Amino acid sequence: MARQSKNTVEDEFDDRNSDDIQALRLSSLMIGLAASRVPMPTATIRSLYYPDLDEQAFFKKFQRDRKMLSTCGVAVVESGRNASGALWAIDAQATFAHPQELTRQDAAFIDVACMPLANDPAFPYRDELTLALAKINRRYNAVVTRRDATGGKPWDSTLAELLDALQARHPIDVRYQPKDAAEKDYCLALYGSFGFREQTYFVACEYDRDSRAVASSPRTFRLDRFRKVRAIASRTYEVPQDFCIGDFVRLPFQMGEVTLRASFSPLGAAGHTGDPCAPGVSELAARGYTMEDGLVQGVPVSNAQVAAAWSIDAVVAPVEPESLVQAYRNILLAASDCQPRALDPWLAAGKSHASQSHPRRRGRKGGVLEARQLSALIGSLDSEGATISANVVAQRLGCTIAHAKHLLSLLIDASDEESLNRLPLATDDDMSEAVLLFGTTAGRPIRLTLTESVSLIAALLLAGVEPQDPLFQKLSQSLSAAIGDAPAVAGLAAAMQEPSCPKALPTCADAITSRNIISFAYTSTTGQHSSRLVKPGAISHRNGQWYLEGYDLSRSSMRNFRIDRMTGVAVAEGHFNVPKVAPDGAPQRTIRFVLLDQTLVDALLWNQTSFTPLASGATLVSCPYFGGTWLPRRLAACGGSVVIEDADMCKLVRQYARSALQA
Repeated sequence: MARQSKNTVEDEFDDRNSDDIQALRLSSLMIGLAASRVPMPTATIRSLYYPDLDEQAFFKKFQRDRKMLSTCGVAVVESGRNASGALWAIDAQATFAHPQELTRQDAAFIDVACMPLANDPAFPYRDELTLALAKINRRYNAVVTRRDATGGKPWDSTLAELLDALQARHPIDVRYQPKDAAEKDYCLALYGSFGFREQTYFVACEYDRDSRAVASSPRTFRLDRFRKVRAIASRTYEVPQDFCIGDFVRLPFQMGEVTLRASFSPLGAAGHTGDPCAPGVSELAARGYTMEDGLVQGVPVSNAQVAAAWSIDAVVAPVEPESLVQAYRNILLAASDCQPRALDPWLAAGKSHASQSHPRRRGRKGGVLEARQLSALIGSLDSEGATISANVVAQRLGCTIAHAKHLLSLLIDASDEESLNRLPLATDDDMSEAVLLFGTTAGRPIRLTLTESVSLIAALLLAGVEPQDPLFQKLSQSLSAAIGDAPAVAGLAAAMQEPSCPKALPTCADAITSRNIISFAYTSTTGQHSSRLVKPGAISHRNGQWYLEGYDLSRSSMRNFRIDRMTGVAVAEGHFNVPKVAPDGAPQRTIRFVLLDQTLVDALLWNQTSFTPLASGATLVSCPYFGGTWLPRRLAACGGSVVIEDADMCKLVRQYARSALQA
């Protein structure tokens, strides 16, 4: 398909690779078939969109494109025949959404409540959720929420292929890199997936190709260790009815064979009972271990050293066996003597390139991802004056500004060979904004695909929206017929490993969309109680917990609150003198340190933290510090296996370790 050049477009948008050509053809077909008032004959489609192909090549490519369009949510079907052949049209009922069922407030609430999971590297459906939210909230001239993606490449093609295979129940051939072992080839039947400690895991059994039967007991595989993935589309399997993904969600010290069973108690100040809501108690309760008489008993442990470090970070203390108690005390004793040390000796050898020895493919092969992104943007251009800002697209999709402008340039060029069907868009010279001039040819909102629906339903359930909530009914009527069946699918595909969804989360999300100030009582990790008056700014989801970031009026600064520790949340009346934009919540400082033991990276909860492997085998860690005890406590859990340069932080680590030893 020839591209129509325009004087207003910079040269940087003139180059088109094979992926772009594919995305252009798919989006052009979307626009042309949607704009056509009558079904389009085969010969017309061939002349307008495949002019350079012979009849046989055209038929094969068109059938392939129909399958690719279905991954965008667009169903192209044969609607009849005439003397010259088949007639083709878009199945409107299966393709186009009915947005009148979903209000703008509903869409904004879904965006605020669910985008944190799109930003959570542990949420298996994070990429699909991003595309689902792009279809639901069709405002692209103002930012409501942001997708954070490293390097502007949020799409993980290996994850997409695994989820597609899981959804379709197709076995997969994989090459996998076990920990501390050589690569190995498997044929797997995926049973489910879950997220934990900023990692995505899949539970699977080995599959026997000859007998077409599951050939082993379920095992857990980590996403970042998959090297190659190929689905066997000709075969399917069944997941046992008694399979429960939650049985495989384990704590870091429970990976491997059980070596001992332990008892834990909440850690309290000297002479005081510990907080029964301590993080460790909540994590153990989520896995079925309940506290009786102040103790959580009979907890299986595979690695005592990791269990001891976890205990310190989770604000619990091991009571038995004695070997675990001693390991716990040894870590605290080492931390109680924490002294500042220069990082230079570990940094001198430079960064490790080991992580690049098996680079994982990112970005879906071909132009299908671009076409899916374009389908969401086309759906937003449904009325005269509809505007798309490249800046907003970049923030919503988690891509670079350059890629967002590239998408707008594709929208400008999306047309048939004779330019009969083209969106009447006007853009500025640098492609930073596009406006639909008039509605004679316009887009229509597109329904969610099944996988997008599953991602959305799983996110809403994690956000505390009950299945009987009217919002689900609206979604089913307006965006996806699959929503009604999605809770069961989502429960299998993404384990709900939290002990419970915080009841205050929907209220917080609604306060953000309504720009209301809220009041609540707050209990800190150390058990201190306080009353807060906060202007909510954003919600995040990290390591299985929900957090609210907001401007604390009583302290005149930005703060982060764990939502499950907030009670009595209500809209505060009579507070109207708060600035529309709260002051910038820049952290006090950034703390850098080196972890000498790699197992601590996975064993502890690291918030908003970046990791850089070093040639020495150690790991350079950098994170913002807003104050409080969470980072000193975490570093105390590292004992003598951490090198800290910041003298003030070392002092806080010593203080925390000594207080824990006295408890």
